[in-house]
Amino acid sequence: MNVILNASQSNTRKGDINLPGSVDLTGKENLLWKIVNTAGAANFALPTAVADYAVFVGASGDNIGNNSAAESPTLGENCRILLDGACNAGDVLSLSSNKFGRIFKPAGGAGVVYYNWVAEEAGVDGQLLLVRRIAERTATL
Repeated sequence: MNVILNASQSNTRKGDINLPGSVDLTGKENLLWKIVNTAGAANFALPTAVADYAVFVGASGDNIGNNSAAESPTLGENCRILLDGACNAGDVLSLSSNKFGRIFKPAGGAGVVYYNWVAEEAGVDGQLLLVRRIAERTATL
């Protein structure tokens, strides 16, 4: 936000944010995180459902209660996120229902899925996959 054009947008900035972890985020870098409410304060946590808005890529995780850093990629940039399963370039991807924080290519019969990412390369399980964020789409498989 441009605070010069709109002074009401004070205390805003681009880039990473630092929040306390409501769970232990040590070693959880390159997974998707979400913001949760902990006693009225914003905290980071791992997603717990495929419908969670986990749009932050963990950059520096720490113990519960300590600050952790993450970024939310825009639609105009790519990033790397841990992959659950395999995919091909061009596949649309969703938050994994098996390994929360990772992304995966949903198979037929998966039910309602929310697509948030497109693969920019082929990938295998556990790979830091190059992806681009897309506007969320819902589909029933």
